[in-house]
Amino acid sequence: MEAIWRAWEHLRLEPALGVSTWWLNHADPHMRVLMDKEGPFKKCGYDGHKTSALDRTALPHKTPEAEIFD
Repeated sequence: MEAIWRAWEHLRLEPALGVSTWWLNHADPHMRVLMDKEGPFKKCGYDGHKTSALDRTALPHKTPEAEIFD
C-alpha cells in the first residue's frame, strides 16, 4: 500500500500522463491481486473476518513448567 501511495504522490504531479501511468502501472495491477477471491484478503468480508473451522483449532503444544516465567 505504501508503494502505491508513493507512486501516486510522485505521479499525480506529472501534467501529461502521470495519473494515467499510475492507474495502469500501479493501481490496477496491485488492486487486482489484493482484491482477488484467492488474494490476501480472501477471508475478509463486509460482516467480519471469516475463519474456517480448521484455523480455529490451536496448534499442538505443551504447557510450560510454572517456574519458567519467574
